Order: sequence, then structure tokens, then C-alpha cells
Amino acid sequence: MKLKERLKKDFRLWARSLSDLFLKRECVCCGRQLESFESGVCTFCLAELPSSYTWVSGESPADKTFWGRTSIEKVTSLFLYNGKYRNLVYSIKYGGNIRLGIRLGRMLGEVIAEEDIDYIVPVPLHPRKKRKRGYNQSEVIGRGMLLALKENNPAVKMETGLLERKNFTPTQTRKDRADRWTNVRNAFRVNMKRAVKLSENGRVPKILILDDVLTTGATLDACATLLHEAVSCRISIATLAYVP
Repeated sequence: MKLKERLKKDFRLWARSLSDLFLKRECVCCGRQLESFESGVCTFCLAELPSSYTWVSGESPADKTFWGRTSIEKVTSLFLYNGKYRNLVYSIKYGGNIRLGIRLGRMLGEVIAEEDIDYIVPVPLHPRKKRKRGYNQSEVIGRGMLLALKENNPAVKMETGLLERKNFTPTQTRKDRADRWTNVRNAFRVNMKRAVKLSENGRVPKILILDDVLTTGATLDACATLLHEAVSCRISIATLAYVP
């Protein structure tokens, strides 16, 4: 490690230790006070992260969510959305924990680092909701994924303007399976100018649609269906968490 980089790292640890004297930094999962070298989630909770292992097989329960629907090549989720680990998503989505979103996004990117991906396409928020929240959590996760994927594929890009949310739909959190599908029906549209550019020179782009949580797959299926209708492409899906 270069001297400059080591000094920066030492300064960050020193600053974090100093802040611990005045601000209580807690693990978002278990509430344990974090050590100076920890950020967002403690080492113990991270070590016990309930991995989904969806990247091991193409016939995981997550993959089966989309069987008989739109053509999806692979579905990958980093961890199972249960117990205290729900707090990870909540902290990123509603708590403004950008750093944690990037960190977990990078972990997600590392498990699919060998996949052939041209574009990461985050599920968009309606402009009104994005203004209120200040960011799109899927884009934040995508930033972390890019850090991992670019190590093997420097050409991979994040395309945030390909899909647009045209309707302001209520949150999906408290809706049942049928209501979720009704809620997202006709909620999105494809920016055709951007779609055409993706397939220039006769290319068939490999698109990875990215979201925070996979539950019924309604939102992701709606996005994938529109993209297949708009342009010849290969589509995979990735989410931080999967609801078993």
C-alpha cells in the first residue's frame, strides 16, 4: 500500500474513533456499537449474512419466480430478506445510508463478476419520489456493482435513462401478490432513443435489471417485458435481497 493511501486510511480510522466519542455508531442489524474499523454493519452480522446462493444454480427459487413469464437468463440476489437483515435494505432505502448501499452493491457485483454484462439498468423511481428521497436506492447499489464488475469488464456501464417511471405508484411494501401486479401495470416506459443506441451495429446487448428486493417479481417482470418489446436483448436480474 502506498504511503498516501495508508495515511488516508489511518486518518479515516482516527476520525471514526474520534466521532465514536460523541456519536453512537450502531450496527443497523443488531444495534451493537460499531468498532472504528466497521461501517454500517458489524463484522459479526456481516459474517452471518444469510446468503441466497442464487448465483450457484440457474434453477434457484429466485429464478423460478419468473418461469413462464418474460424471458430471463439469470436471477441473482445477495442475501435472504428475513429477520434483522431486513434492516440493511431499510437503512439504504429510507435511512439515507449511501455508503452501505455501495458496499453491499459491490458485494453483489463480486458474486457475478464473471457474468457477461453490458449495461446495469436500475429500476427507476418516479421523479417526485426521487426528489423526496433525494436518491434512487437502486442506482446507489448499482454504483457499488460497477466497482466490482469493471475489474473484469471495464466496458460495463450503468444506464439510468433507459427505463422511466411514468406513473406515481404507491409503495409495494404492504401489498399482497395480486395488488403488486396491479400496482405496477403500465407504470414504466422505455426511452426509445436510448434503446436504439444499445443495439447499434447489430449488437444484442446483455442487460442486468437491478432492484433492492425481489418479492413477487412484478416490478422486475414489468421492466423486462418492456425492454424485450423495445429492443432485441438478453436480460438478467439482480437484487440485494430475496424474499423466500
